[in-house]
Amino acid sequence: MKRLPIGEIHDQPWCPRVIRDAVTDFLQYAANHWGQYTPLLPTLCYFLQRVNAPRIVDLCSGGSGPWQRLYGTISRAFGDSFRIVLTDRYPNLAAFRLARDLSGGVLDFRDKPLDACAIPQELLGFRTLFGSFHHFDPAAARGVLQNAVDSGQGIGIFEMTERRALTMLAMLTAPIFVLLHAPKIRPFCWSRLFLTYLIPVVPLLVMVDGIASCLRSYTVEELAELTGSLTGAPYEWEIRKLASPSSPFPIIYAIGCPKAEGRG
Repeated sequence: MKRLPIGEIHDQPWCPRVIRDAVTDFLQYAANHWGQYTPLLPTLCYFLQRVNAPRIVDLCSGGSGPWQRLYGTISRAFGDSFRIVLTDRYPNLAAFRLARDLSGGVLDFRDKPLDACAIPQELLGFRTLFGSFHHFDPAAARGVLQNAVDSGQGIGIFEMTERRALTMLAMLTAPIFVLLHAPKIRPFCWSRLFLTYLIPVVPLLVMVDGIASCLRSYTVEELAELTGSLTGAPYEWEIRKLASPSSPFPIIYAIGCPKAEGRG
């Protein structure tokens, strides 16, 4: 199935913030509740050790992504001073503040919009994108990767969506999960409940944008092609599918860092 450049509604600049934040809040809740990305921790820690990164800079963080489930392992491995900085083009500040408070400051955030293709020098660190790389068309996706290479920073891309009929069919059930779990999502927000139960915008949007995400997702081969087109210092890449015990769908990821001298 060919990749289709279909835009997601909650990612559009005209989408009301209250709706966008409600969608990203649910995606954050789902990632942490089911622990979909937990199997990636050993690989991520290995690459963090390779580059001795001062921090993680998480791009396109949405409602703070899977970090409430992951930060404890990272903090134990790299010390109490290690920080994970949440960033986004449309920062969900209420979610970011809650993540910071719950993590005791291990999770921090940038409160200004951030372009993932142009990271400022003061935000040096290992870059991560969870469930968001498919938002970029091939030219912009290459720009995200090239910016990391030009800055000499490691980068990890992690996706749970695929261009497969089974994955898209699963998205049809998303409204059920939104309806079941909306009252448990934090930070609590009356507008989210209104947009879930009285006017069911959020359940429908999670489903529609979920299908769009599948249609826009990159395959392992396409990620390899993107990384192979980069210029500059040589990088070591690991690109593959990884089974997730908490999900019937595999994680597709590409993670890379500057190649150490003497490594083939």
